[in-house]
Amino acid sequence: MGMHERFRLDGKVAVVTGGGRGIGKGIAIAFAECGADVAVIARRQADVDEVAQEIRALGRKSLAISADVMDWTAIPKALDRVVAELGGLDIMVNNAGGNLDRKMYPLPEIPLEKWDEQIDLNMKTKFWGSQQAAKRMQNGGRIINIISIAAHNASLGFGAYSSANNGMIAFTRTMAVELAPKKITVNCIAPGIVVTDMFKETLNISNDQAMKMAADATPLGRTGYPEDVAAAAVFFASPAAEWTTGQFLDVAGGR
Repeated sequence: MGMHERFRLDGKVAVVTGGGRGIGKGIAIAFAECGADVAVIARRQADVDEVAQEIRALGRKSLAISADVMDWTAIPKALDRVVAELGGLDIMVNNAGGNLDRKMYPLPEIPLEKWDEQIDLNMKTKFWGSQQAAKRMQNGGRIINIISIAAHNASLGFGAYSSANNGMIAFTRTMAVELAPKKITVNCIAPGIVVTDMFKETLNISNDQAMKMAADATPLGRTGYPEDVAAAAVFFASPAAEWTTGQFLDVAGGR
């Protein structure tokens, strides 16, 4: 296999949670461009339908699944459907996460239920998705967790979010070793500032303000794009990364 072919995903079946918009959509489309069939999971049916249509236009199979990753029965059902209809499961991207109410909560003041919500959304869902995917991977596989560079920093007003993301690094390293005998790799990607709707809504700023904020805060001088994160995901999903596991990669323009 030549080096170029080592980045292909032909014959693989991938699942991307939170795949209806933003980074998740970018990853799903990139996988399809590299030859994979892709199931897209998100809460809004209209969003996943649109992404699935784009994937099919690239000549790949796709499933558009409306599901809430915090419904603990939803992911096992969705993955069973993927295996039944697409013929297996090779790549799992746990991308869904964020901040449901778009509010900031300093740690000395955060209500317990909001702490639990953030840990559930940004850590427990990724644990559950990883565990359930691994059980359905028959010939090795790839698990990729999308976290945030908030894992490395004091994140004022977002302490629960950054705690969950930091915990995902330890989770990824441990599960990588535990799944190595099954030839399943586990890695995570930590994007920097990518201007998404959630980012703008959380900070209550306009698109122009968000783009300037990202540029000013990033050594390379621009916001990130979903395609930047997707390129890293393609690497971790591909044969090129078959000897890379338990790692996290900042895709953050030098932050």
